Amino acid sequence: MRPDANDVVKVASGDHVLIELYRNRLADEGIEAKALGESLEASFGTAIAGSVELWVHRGDAARAADVIRAMERDRGTIEMETA
Repeated sequence: MRPDANDVVKVASGDHVLIELYRNRLADEGIEAKALGESLEASFGTAIAGSVELWVHRGDAARAADVIRAMERDRGTIEMETA
């Protein structure tokens, strides 16, 4: 059974550059992702902060979230949990 192409979830939102970084890394990991909202930034610039969203198939959502969290840790944008 093929996955439903319409069964997608949002895994991130942000500016166009950040979302493209995430999308490219997900592609490297074999996860298909679609960025939506680029036209809002093209039209309105940064007037609508976080207007670009990244969506993946529901079955890939947990793995995609893990990849994105790892990227954020590497960039130092989230605190690492201490044991």
